[in-house]
Amino acid sequence: MNSPPQRANLVLEHVSAISDYDEVGYEDSWYVVAYLVLDSGKRKRVTLHRCETRSEASAALATLWDRVVEERAAI
Repeated sequence: MNSPPQRANLVLEHVSAISDYDEVGYEDSWYVVAYLVLDSGKRKRVTLHRCETRSEASAALATLWDRVVEERAAI
């Protein structure tokens, strides 16, 4: 039986948060990442955007948030 999703999180992560970041090839990158948290406690992770600086990643996160809110308002 599949565990249904409980919530989603959008976060900024530094490249060092990735378990295999030595193989990524980017020394100081930031990522906008989404996590889907299931009732079972497991998480599904997906990188939505890679940026060179935290500031760029923060702006990308704000843009993504605006899109989500805009789509929500249209429902």
